[in-house]
Amino acid sequence: MKYLLIAAFLLFAVLNSSQRNISASDSTYKDVVFTNYLKTRSGWIAGDGAYSIPIGRDKSLWTFGDSYIDSYDTVTNSVPCLFQARNAAVFMDINDPSNQLTLRNYERIPTFFNYGKSNKFWFWPESGYQKDDTIFVFLSRLRATGDTGMWGFAGVDTNYIAKINTADPNKIYYSIIQSHGGINFGISVVADTKGFNYIYGIKSNGFGNDLFVARVHQDNIYDNWQYFSDGGWTKDISKIRKIDSEFTASFYILKLKSIYILITTEFSVGCDQGKNIYISTSDNPAGPFTNKHSVWQVDDTILSHYPMFYMANAHPEYDNGKEELLITYCINGYGDCLKTCTDNRMDPDIYRPKAIRVPFKLIDKSL
Repeated sequence: MKYLLIAAFLLFAVLNSSQRNISASDSTYKDVVFTNYLKTRSGWIAGDGAYSIPIGRDKSLWTFGDSYIDSYDTVTNSVPCLFQARNAAVFMDINDPSNQLTLRNYERIPTFFNYGKSNKFWFWPESGYQKDDTIFVFLSRLRATGDTGMWGFAGVDTNYIAKINTADPNKIYYSIIQSHGGINFGISVVADTKGFNYIYGIKSNGFGNDLFVARVHQDNIYDNWQYFSDGGWTKDISKIRKIDSEFTASFYILKLKSIYILITTEFSVGCDQGKNIYISTSDNPAGPFTNKHSVWQVDDTILSHYPMFYMANAHPEYDNGKEELLITYCINGYGDCLKTCTDNRMDPDIYRPKAIRVPFKLIDKSL
């Protein structure tokens, strides 16, 4: 009997160990496999932004800001130091993310979303959603200010939407939606079961950014928007009230099970500055968001220097079955800390999104 008990105990230990090996991690970790899916040699090569919009059950539309398109040199494993596209869009399979298709517009220019002939204006795409056979993508319009350096741009107080037909994704229709008092809506879109899309936006307050939320019926994005105001909803934009404030400009909101999750980043506009990705939670789409805590510190160091980083966006459709949320964040070089451009060539990895997996329990114990 003693040996039978020992054998049973050993069998239990083996099975339990095996179960632990396939269960969720106890801590956030770099998803190297998914990060490598974003290391491509043709089509879209590198860029920032990295929003994903689920399209049906089997793919997502990924949108990027400033990007490199078809500019990878396989001999030097490098790209030019200056990108040539202001934005890009890529279809990526959910079950096999290595299967990707960079979209091309009918104008055959590298910048996918392009409206107007002036190079002084451009779009940075953000979040969006699918309705029937149409993909709606929110666009932030920028203009050149004439200043030199990486900050020579400013926002334009006009909200645009790109409409892409799933049957002909290379053809794009643009429309202007009503002005919202300088709030850049479209950084996140969350659908509910009551027929509304909650659309989140930010606006500079001079010392950081305020977060706002509006809602509109899912059947018609051009319908009258309602704005969150003092615990209720109003059609009067002048009565809108902020739901959160941060020093950063990186905000992303999603709903996971019954919990609304706000993802922000530590302020970083250069090398060796902020490192943390934060998460706060709420049971309401308009907050308040509480229990703010760090779930990751960027680890993409070169010679002990940290990169400039921003835009931590979630991609819940890429479910690995382990109750871990996929989040990407963007890095944008190492500023004055390191020389990364030599003979007008650079390593594209210093301008590619990185992927992490955050266990649900680290987000909120109720998940």
